[in-house]
Amino acid sequence: MVSYAYVDSVDQNKITESAIRALLKDLDPHSVYIPADELKATNEPLVGKFEGVGIQFNILDDTIMVTQTISGGPSEKLGIRSGDRIVLINDTTVAGIGIKNNDVLKKLRGDKGTKVKVSIARRDVPELIVFNITRDKIPLYSVEASYEAAPGVGYIKIARFADTTVDEFRDALKDLKEKNNIQSLILDLSGNGGGYLNRAIELADEF
Repeated sequence: MVSYAYVDSVDQNKITESAIRALLKDLDPHSVYIPADELKATNEPLVGKFEGVGIQFNILDDTIMVTQTISGGPSEKLGIRSGDRIVLINDTTVAGIGIKNNDVLKKLRGDKGTKVKVSIARRDVPELIVFNITRDKIPLYSVEASYEAAPGVGYIKIARFADTTVDEFRDALKDLKEKNNIQSLILDLSGNGGGYLNRAIELADEF
């Protein structure tokens, strides 16, 4: 209707993106629109290794919200938490300016050994918390722990639903069965930041 009946010319792609963002605004914090040109970089934490600060994030209400810190990464080691909101990066305001996923990645990614300063707003903490993060190689594994929790009871913790999640789970389960003859299993998804829906469904099918 707008494309042929509106009085002036419009940027069809721009208003379509604005409409999609508005539709998703009132849903949960993990329901966000990611443009096609940003998708590859956004999915990188789910498909391999990279160098950076070791967080996964969403842009919620024009603010960068940490959805998960990657186990063993520099952000987790410094005490950054899920739910933290990044307000400043290297003393430059990044909240309320319309920042996009690619902009965040450009600011936070970098070569191992380089540093980035982030100022974080945390619930129930009145002042911004400043972290000086030294970037590092971020190894990405879905299965963070696998062991016999009790006689005959296996335990597997899965941190994210990534490209290799199901294969990692199968390997861990096979190893537990061969070494410990487990008869039952605890699957720990606490702190799991999500990821690929199809991989989560494949994992559910294992049961």
